[in-house]
Amino acid sequence: LVARVYESKAEFRSALQHEKEGYTIYKNQLGEHHEKTKESSEYLKYLTQQAVALQRTMNEIYKNGSNASIMPLKFTAPSMASVLEQLNIINGILFIPLSQKDLENLKAEVQRRQQLQES
Repeated sequence: LVARVYESKAEFRSALQHEKEGYTIYKNQLGEHHEKTKESSEYLKYLTQQAVALQRTMNEIYKNGSNASIMPLKFTAPSMASVLEQLNIINGILFIPLSQKDLENLKAEVQRRQQLQES
């Protein structure tokens, strides 16, 4: 989330620094093959490309002055699912995916406890 804020300000060095920290945490806690780790890795590649593009533009400006052709920067728009996930994390809401079997076991346990309370 912090990296995205810095990206929106075209501060790619800071964005890269923060996303690298996030990637390290994901990799250490969840492993290299987890979807969050892979997502972070892809975002690092994207940020690197954007930083290179910005540096090339700056070099062009320094070289050619006001006659330089400046390409507009592209910013990624996070998906709605990503935004909701970030908001849930910030607000302390954690969703735990349950299989159908887990749901059935949970339902059976709730019913068992209700019967015990009634007796």
